[in-house]
Amino acid sequence: MPPLSTTRMRLERLADERERVKEKIEDALGNAEEEQRDLQEFETQQIDKYRGRLGDLDAEIEALAVDLERAQKSRDVSDLLRRNEGDGGSTNGDRPDGGPVIYRTFASYVRDKLIDRYPHIAAAAAGNPAGEDAAREAAKDRLQRSIAHTLTNDVAGLLPPTHMAQILDIINGSRPVVATARSVNLDSGKLTYPRITQRPEVKLQTAEKTEAGTLDMQVVMDSLAADTYLGGGNLSWQTINWTTPAALQLWFDLAAEQYARSTETAACSELGTAGGGTISGGLGTTGTEDFVAWRTAVIKGISAIYAQTAGRCRTDTLWVAASRFFSLASIGTSAVVQVSPVGSMDMGAMTGTFSGLRVVGSYGFTNQNAAILGDSGAFLVGETGGAPVEMRAVEPAIGGMEVGLIGAFKAKVFDPNRFIHLS
Repeated sequence: MPPLSTTRMRLERLADERERVKEKIEDALGNAEEEQRDLQEFETQQIDKYRGRLGDLDAEIEALAVDLERAQKSRDVSDLLRRNEGDGGSTNGDRPDGGPVIYRTFASYVRDKLIDRYPHIAAAAAGNPAGEDAAREAAKDRLQRSIAHTLTNDVAGLLPPTHMAQILDIINGSRPVVATARSVNLDSGKLTYPRITQRPEVKLQTAEKTEAGTLDMQVVMDSLAADTYLGGGNLSWQTINWTTPAALQLWFDLAAEQYARSTETAACSELGTAGGGTISGGLGTTGTEDFVAWRTAVIKGISAIYAQTAGRCRTDTLWVAASRFFSLASIGTSAVVQVSPVGSMDMGAMTGTFSGLRVVGSYGFTNQNAAILGDSGAFLVGETGGAPVEMRAVEPAIGGMEVGLIGAFKAKVFDPNRFIHLS
């Protein structure tokens, strides 16, 4: 084994560990930067620990590198002296120090192979039959001491697999329907809001001192109890500290995605079950409608909402299931003149416009035929501030950490007359 092999092995291991620690620091900072937030207390403690370990590694790596460099220079001088110490011009590279034989030509290597294999050639090389055995033993010894080829199969333990310190899967926490609603911050588990049930009248007075509008104003207080969404897990200390990318942050990212999908589905369910009915002669099955059917259904829907709200219509959004969105985006018209612009669709973001309306497509609709027209200002979403909230509980007795994600959420259509289904 070469001199200072242990020093080299330790230096390589510490250099690899230093790269892994740097990657963990970058992952922690990258997650916080991606979410545009400050580092949390737990993350700051982890990064400080990583930086302290980096300082220790750098100090020892520098000392080991100096030792290895000094040993390398010493070995180079020794090899140079041995090569110049009278090998007598031997063509077979036999060394006086008993080290590995270096064949300078292929002919020298073949000569020894033939001497070892064929007795009459060994006798001829020795110059007399009595020296045959000695010639064969010398050739065999040189062959055994010749430098062997080292292939990757021989050093499998030195070839670690390439590890990509990056999650290639998609983690998507978008909530397109929730983003369109009127957002309210929940300070407790219940949300209350006023709702008008009767409006005062203003009518033409038929004569002096006669009553005209006599209805009084009536407002009731509605309340909603928020729903709680919770996910939990338990990670070992080893899993938290030895993984790249960090398993702890990945758990919270995946749990936040599931929270987003659950609450988006709840918001879509509220839109799908509430509303002022369905227009007559509405859209059929997804994929069977054409441009005329869509344009007719939208106009009928706006007209119905206008009638239901006694002219107080402020229809601004068309919410559709994912398959409905792609069906709408694919239709076209050959008409040259339009009274109003038709619109455009962003296929990647699943948003766009159609006939002056904002169009929002979402994965959250379980009914793939869903197409709902309405006023986003009448769609209420209440949620606890900062939701979902990350929770951590250290368990020193078992060397782990219990983690969880929690948030309170509620979606409500508080004026069904301002919404209508197109199918």
